[in-house]
Amino acid sequence: MNRALLKQDAKDAMRAATPHPALTTLAYLAITIAFSMVISTITSLFGVTGALLGSETVGFVSALISMILAVVMLLLAATIQFGYYVYCLKVFKHEETGVGELFGYFSLFLKIFGLSLWISLFVWLWSLLCFIPGIIAGLRYSQAFFILAENPEKGIRQCVNESKVLMSGRLWEFFVLQLSFIPWLLLASITCGIAGLYVTPYTTITYAGYYLSLKPPVESHRSYADGQDWQDSEQ
Repeated sequence: MNRALLKQDAKDAMRAATPHPALTTLAYLAITIAFSMVISTITSLFGVTGALLGSETVGFVSALISMILAVVMLLLAATIQFGYYVYCLKVFKHEETGVGELFGYFSLFLKIFGLSLWISLFVWLWSLLCFIPGIIAGLRYSQAFFILAENPEKGIRQCVNESKVLMSGRLWEFFVLQLSFIPWLLLASITCGIAGLYVTPYTTITYAGYYLSLKPPVESHRSYADGQDWQDSEQ
């Protein structure tokens, strides 16, 4: 795979996007952090309330309410994250999009959460056997959210199965692509997350481009196989 060409296309797409993806990413990260803080606050608040009142019944009710509210926050956070995937996909395709994309998919929140739960569960189960099978499972399911982003009518199992088909024979290729971003992730870490405003969209938009390159050639699209440039569906 021509990673340099893929990454260059992602950078070109970022430069062409209006507003710049860094601004949308700022909103996305701020919302994600806010949800995390709310979940933590809810858990602590109800935990303290149960402890102060000293009643087992009150403690149980507090824990139950805390759990329900935390699940609701997780549902909302997963939906916002899905909106960010759709946003990055549209940026790579040079389609009109913006911050509002993050909030456009609440009608799919159950399907989005179900897909997240499915992937997390099976990656965890494979990880119980050994660390490596867990990594392989994560790579096999890596395209499921992009598939759902382009085809919201598809079911959870269909998205997962299609992801496995797309990734057949390409696990190592995608794994190496992920490893190539380690220096960028380290940069985001040492800058206390500031560089993440660029690194987060850069990596996700690149992954969106990779997904598009895996799709059957229904229409003309960029091929990132070494030594190739444009691949037409009629060829």
